[in-house]
Amino acid sequence: MTRVLVLHARLSAEPDSGALAGLGARLPYAKRFELERRDPPVRQAGLAGISLALRGIGLLRGSPGDAGQLRFPSGGKPYLPGGPTFSVSHGRTRVGVAVSADDGVGFDLEEFDPASPEAGATRSRLVRWTATEAVLKAAGRGLRDARAVELDGSQQAGRVGGASFHLMSVAIADDVVAHLATVTPVASVSVIEVESSVLAWGG
Repeated sequence: MTRVLVLHARLSAEPDSGALAGLGARLPYAKRFELERRDPPVRQAGLAGISLALRGIGLLRGSPGDAGQLRFPSGGKPYLPGGPTFSVSHGRTRVGVAVSADDGVGFDLEEFDPASPEAGATRSRLVRWTATEAVLKAAGRGLRDARAVELDGSQQAGRVGGASFHLMSVAIADDVVAHLATVTPVASVSVIEVESSVLAWGG
């Protein structure tokens, strides 16, 4: 059975004060170069996700994660040699990460406007989409394989490429839909909201 930590935080609307930029400087060169080429909001969201991942790794194993040890293979899942495993997702205003000691974790979140007249239909669509993307991330596949994902009617299980995954909806906020995908059943999920001001902790 898998224990999972899900950490999430609001993305700051203010320009980065330097803490996340300092985290970026400690990343492997290829990842740092990739982020530096992104637009500032995308770069900040990416760094915030990595910061959350490091925080979750530290909480799960009892010692801080080291940004320089993270690996970001081209076309593959980011990972920390020796684990824990992690999966990052972000929307317009929020970033989240799932961290697990077991292999094969995938996480996706999407935001919507609950006051919109189409909120119900939008939420239903995002339930299926976040489950699909969580399966893809757990399997280490890209969005090009989205049509290959098979979900059961209740979005509690998914398959892609012959691999099966357990799915779980994660409650984060009224305007967020999120799903977690794991290879083994989940024994417990701890959901932790992190203040944006401490996102660079553990970096």
